[in-house]
Amino acid sequence: MSVDSSNDKAFQAALARLWARLGKITAFSFSASNGPGSKTNWRGHGRGEVAVTSDEGNLIFSEQAEYTDGDGHKIRLQNCYRWSRDDTAIRLEHLRREEPVLLFSLAPVTEHGFREVAAHHCGDDIYTAELLLHKDQLELIWQIHGPRKNERLHYHYW
Repeated sequence: MSVDSSNDKAFQAALARLWARLGKITAFSFSASNGPGSKTNWRGHGRGEVAVTSDEGNLIFSEQAEYTDGDGHKIRLQNCYRWSRDDTAIRLEHLRREEPVLLFSLAPVTEHGFREVAAHHCGDDIYTAELLLHKDQLELIWQIHGPRKNERLHYHYW
């Protein structure tokens, strides 16, 4: 089933399903890989916990993980993200030093699939994303392309 703003009931139901699932997340894993032309060494995998809190109608994800890079080095990582919802999309922001940096807004494109409303530009880099709502997990895939980057971040939340 395709979801668009002309089918408002299905659109709102998809947003509501995703929002309800976000509030129940407790753990995540991710893999990072770089493709042809990438000049970064952002490749490896991690696994960690998510503490979800509610703040003025937003959901705050405080993530802590152990990341193993492509050379086998283990690194402790922590990130803080804010999810917010409006009538058309669910927005994801990275909270750096408490300042929000918009990554993307995700709108339903199918009953269980979401895609960025518009690509996010950060300097010369372009971020895109898709999110899949599975029965027992969320799958979030980011792509980052730029003059020095060709990266893919593949997250699983449950």
